[in-house]
Amino acid sequence: MALHRRDSELKHPGVSHLEYKRVEMDRVLTGFLMRVNHNGLPSKMVQRKELSVDAFVSEFTKEQHAAKFPGFAEHSDIARRWIETQLLDMVNRGRPSQAVAGLRPLHGLTYKFRSYYHSRAYGADAQLYQMLRHARGGQGQAALEQLRRFFFTGLGSASRGRPDDSADPRIDVETQAVLHLNSQVTQDAAQQVRGWYDAPPLCVGQADLLADDVLRLMSLKDLLPRVTLVDYLKILCALHLALGQLKTMKLLPHAVARGGADPACGPDNCPATAAAADPLAGCPFRAGLFVDAAGVPGSEAAALAEQSAAAWHRRIPDFVRAGYVVRKLDDFADHLVSRGEATRPARGRATIGELLRFGTDAYLARRERFFEARLENILVETPKEEQPEEVRPLLESSMGLGAFEQYIELLMAYRGRYHHKYLIETIDSLLLKNRPGALITQPHRGQRRFVLDSALLDVLVQVALLRPNPRGTRSRFTHHTVSLRLDEFTDLLRTRYGLHIDRLPAGDGFAVTGPEEEAALRANTEAFTTKLRETGFYDDLSDAYVTQVITPRFVIAQDGTVAAGSGR
Repeated sequence: MALHRRDSELKHPGVSHLEYKRVEMDRVLTGFLMRVNHNGLPSKMVQRKELSVDAFVSEFTKEQHAAKFPGFAEHSDIARRWIETQLLDMVNRGRPSQAVAGLRPLHGLTYKFRSYYHSRAYGADAQLYQMLRHARGGQGQAALEQLRRFFFTGLGSASRGRPDDSADPRIDVETQAVLHLNSQVTQDAAQQVRGWYDAPPLCVGQADLLADDVLRLMSLKDLLPRVTLVDYLKILCALHLALGQLKTMKLLPHAVARGGADPACGPDNCPATAAAADPLAGCPFRAGLFVDAAGVPGSEAAALAEQSAAAWHRRIPDFVRAGYVVRKLDDFADHLVSRGEATRPARGRATIGELLRFGTDAYLARRERFFEARLENILVETPKEEQPEEVRPLLESSMGLGAFEQYIELLMAYRGRYHHKYLIETIDSLLLKNRPGALITQPHRGQRRFVLDSALLDVLVQVALLRPNPRGTRSRFTHHTVSLRLDEFTDLLRTRYGLHIDRLPAGDGFAVTGPEEEAALRANTEAFTTKLRETGFYDDLSDAYVTQVITPRFVIAQDGTVAAGSGR
């Protein structure tokens, strides 16, 4: 039986803007920059024609553009390879079915040249924007402004998209290419979205950490190549989107069970403080992941990392059920508003806490009548005797379930596996499974396990060694660098990101640590130390404990002077 959309729909923007599909971070960042340019809204511009590599090559090798792109026409084969590998984002790259999704997000205006069919962000761009927009203490707005200045290089006004005559003539070739294409686009405007849900994310503490990390990373914009910094941002944003989703998988079922938001949650109550040594102290929904630092399948540490990943996957059914409760209570609330039996929220959409009020005993009789009608509509199309065998018991009165509970369990029976599959794909893609920057891997026909890819470690080290500059605007750089001992860094990974190296995450799949686990933890710590040496950040050649520290590649002093660090 096929359920109607009103029955099967799970997504609610108060839970997440994610559509629970596999996402690509190039396309997420492209969509995010579109929203940055239009204050959170999408653009009316849509490319429905198929884009081709040949069309881009032809544009950049025209004789009249030789002054802008010298040598392109004379060496069209080299130009083509550069365009295809460095400028364009491709789907199915290297295969016969490869197609152009758009431009890589190296500039803020690349969204104007994205393919409607191949460059969908599936709500991850909106989720990322809303996290930054609602980060507290002005940090989110500061992070958005830093990103706007960096990505919209060469424009007099990001909102108008006009070239800036005073732009640095040494601007990189990727930006020159995007600005050249943009000069041919005359129309671009924000698309007004009816009923747009603009509210803080369920875990505002994760939004605070994202904003703080973005501000730290953006302080290196004058020291890192543009392509490198963009890759760092993609890895960092993917990590925070993933951690936000994992925390939501703990937070939402708890809120539904208690009939309202936890007292420790919300912008006014969340105890998270991004600048603190333990930024999530007091948070009851911290995410704990044990990561296999060596990345070697079959080891004791790998088995623990598999156990950690499996523990998070076991949370998915409860999250889907809680998501359905919220979404269907929203339908019920809209029905009451339409009949004048409830007041429409001041913002137009109810928050999760407000919706859960409609699941209390105060609305029991009215709620049961509403969902009895929903059940009846389903059974009219497919009578009970024609329902699948595993569904029929749910419809028996002997089960003792009310109409609302029956309805939710019926949806879970029909759609639970479907959503489970796509939630795993979403989490895999946000954790960059089997890709540079991965936090999860899965060998062929093997089990998923958490790992710490070298590219992700590189990003986390760079961010961890930066601190706000007390001199503020009197210095060239908003942040200065510090050094950290190895134990300080492992503590930071655990308290800030939930990544466990030398201990097991209690409450997230583990209880007691036995002798075998202790041996695996020691081996994992040694493998982590080795990986740090390989990245060039850590040097323990000296026997002196105080000199065995993680050092930055660039030493940024508080006065703004920069020197080469010992990190390679």
